[in-house]
Amino acid sequence: MSAPVDRAYRDLSPLDVRIQTHRRYSEFDHDVEADVLAAAAVTAADRLLDVGPGTGTFLARLSAAGHAAPLTGLDFSAQSAATCGRIPGVSGVRGDAQHLPFTDAAFDVVTARHMLYHLDDPALAVAEARRVLREGGRFAAVVNRESPYPHLMALLREVLAAHGITPPAPPDERVHGGNLPGLVAEGFDAATVTVLHRDNALLFPGPEPVVAYLASTLTLQGVPEDAGLRRSVVAGLETAARARFRTRPGGIWREPKGYTVVTATACRTSAPC
Repeated sequence: MSAPVDRAYRDLSPLDVRIQTHRRYSEFDHDVEADVLAAAAVTAADRLLDVGPGTGTFLARLSAAGHAAPLTGLDFSAQSAATCGRIPGVSGVRGDAQHLPFTDAAFDVVTARHMLYHLDDPALAVAEARRVLREGGRFAAVVNRESPYPHLMALLREVLAAHGITPPAPPDERVHGGNLPGLVAEGFDAATVTVLHRDNALLFPGPEPVVAYLASTLTLQGVPEDAGLRRSVVAGLETAARARFRTRPGGIWREPKGYTVVTATACRTSAPC
């Protein structure tokens, strides 16, 4: 895992900014958590491991719904693991998705939501998910569409370049909606793989949420932890965003986005799953 990614998730507040942006400004009311639950056919009796739980909202949702079986959240972020551990009925574990600290066949469901693209070896993480699933257990992974947020990223690259900063390659170039099905098929029986695509967009009514969203990604973009430099970058984002809005028809910024949910079943015998 890269150093910028490691630093970016020590504090979960920037992640929460991005989550709230999607909840508030999405064009369509898609519910990715509900899509994952439905695709993986999760029941209250399933022992579920959520790999990369972030702020823990997915596990909190299950807990609030009265999930009866044990729930586990594993994240390399100490803050994420601690946050999950405070949710009733949830065990928060700090660990590596590529080397899961669990025995074989320990879970009925494993979910990996918007995290595989942050890993050095996502195929190994998929293989580890399969290892800890029981026979007939279900795996569900979610990633962004290929090349999401093209206008946002263009503005961000422009401002970073003006400050002499070259961001790392976007994580979506590694794992995205186009190649995730093949990645999962390599770790599971390809005949069990299912794919759900959701296309959507962010509709921004003004520059403020654009700037807030992009500012929340600065650590991921490799921007040094220098307060003066960050203030300058944010000011540049504000100037560039206001200029963009002056050319937007109707004053609305429409930013294409989307996600893909891929599920598979763990089959270890020749019998049908």
